[in-house]
Amino acid sequence: MKKTHNSQNDSAVSPVIGVMLMLVVTIVIAAFVATFAGGLFSTSEAAPVASIDVKILYNSGYTGNDCVMYIENLGGDSISTSDMRILTYYTSKTGSKAGTTKGDRTAMNTRSITVTNSTGATGQKIVVPILLNAAYGDAATDNTAINFGNYNFAPGTIMSTYCNEGTAYILMGQTSSANQLKYLNKYDGDTVNDGYTDFGVGSTVHVEILHTPSNSVLYSKDVIVA
Repeated sequence: MKKTHNSQNDSAVSPVIGVMLMLVVTIVIAAFVATFAGGLFSTSEAAPVASIDVKILYNSGYTGNDCVMYIENLGGDSISTSDMRILTYYTSKTGSKAGTTKGDRTAMNTRSITVTNSTGATGQKIVVPILLNAAYGDAATDNTAINFGNYNFAPGTIMSTYCNEGTAYILMGQTSSANQLKYLNKYDGDTVNDGYTDFGVGSTVHVEILHTPSNSVLYSKDVIVA
């Protein structure tokens, strides 16, 4: 007996096979995209862990009369200063510049300041906070190894704003030498509370230190000026 061919069944099966193939292709593409995206996220840098201490001393530095901020790595990971961001917030209740002043410094947006170093050499350009380590030498234009962004913040390392000018720049963004002293209340010739602000011993500065590649907060505390 001759077997007949059912063209209607064949035409019904073809779309089903097409749909199944499309589903398989879609699933394969989705799996590939998920794997690729997962690989991207897994390569992001992990947040370092470090115990950090911050001090702001109103009468310190090599002169004994400069306001200096010290940042110390008490232990943990070594962090490249090129990956660090230092944020500060200070609110003055009195003075002609009363209000909140913000400092925001990274190695990319921090400019050099001009100082007189402990040997009496004038016109020395440094990028604060510098590496405070006698083995690396004093603040000097040609001593770039101590400049912020050029060294690692390793355990036992202390960073320093070095002098009045460095502290006023980091805390308040001031670049003019006269303004730097006035913002810190260190300028004797000014008539408003000896300065533009009421900054001094007992003042509170909120300090945050961030690790920019991982966008993590390494330190966030109120620091009392001593």
